[in-house]
Amino acid sequence: MKVTYDQLGEGRSEDSAIVYVVSDSLGDSANNVVLSAAAQFSDGAVRVVRLSQIKSAEEVSEYFDEHEEDFVSTAVFHSIVDPALRKRVRSDLNNRGILSVDILGPVVQLLAGLTGEKPKNQARAHHMVDKRYLRRVSSMDFFVEHDDGKNPQDLVKADVVLVGLSGSAKTPLAMYLSFLGYNVASVSLDPGCDIPEELAQVDKGRLFGLENSTGVLASASIRVKDADGLASEEVANAESAVAHASRVMDELGCTRLFSDEKTVEELSADVISQVERA
Repeated sequence: MKVTYDQLGEGRSEDSAIVYVVSDSLGDSANNVVLSAAAQFSDGAVRVVRLSQIKSAEEVSEYFDEHEEDFVSTAVFHSIVDPALRKRVRSDLNNRGILSVDILGPVVQLLAGLTGEKPKNQARAHHMVDKRYLRRVSSMDFFVEHDDGKNPQDLVKADVVLVGLSGSAKTPLAMYLSFLGYNVASVSLDPGCDIPEELAQVDKGRLFGLENSTGVLASASIRVKDADGLASEEVANAESAVAHASRVMDELGCTRLFSDEKTVEELSADVISQVERA
């Protein structure tokens, strides 16, 4: 069994609620559910303790025996695939009076009814090496080989092509999409950078221009804030760069995405919704 900790915000309050995530796999899904819920509350209000890759109910029971003093405000979210192990853990938690929520069991039962199939009941089944995993590995390789204008001859092979100025979140978005299994290339529109001819051949439904209305100008003025004259020149250059990128995006006919106050996950959802419709 592996024990890891997570908490939103800095510091730990003495009256923080402690939520345990228990899984016979990695526990990523249950942990993400808990963290998403915890984000709705103040920083430090919830502390998450993950007990992953459990092999028996006994090791979970022993852990709780050793940490019984922590059970002031506690709940357990578990995603245990093995039905027998799930039953034993849940029984132990009930005996301790600890509230528990089964995240995986009801979903598996529902899908079994819909498909008419018997579940495999294999821990880490979705983490095993399969076609999806191999595709993600291949997509990560594609991202590395086609980031920031590299190998433009392959742009037409990409599932997604991102263009924009430096600082517009091209690279982190490309990396995130590649982890999801999309072949992503990116091209810089900074003044002085060559615009590959191959961009004109990319399907417009797969071409996205990233814009940030304030980031470029703000960074330009902050860098030189002690020299008023130079600051004005830098801001003018930044404005010129934004105008240049905007003209190129117009010529390309790409879909524009504004990255201001948007997370990479939100931007990726915008991209995927369009790509999957194409």
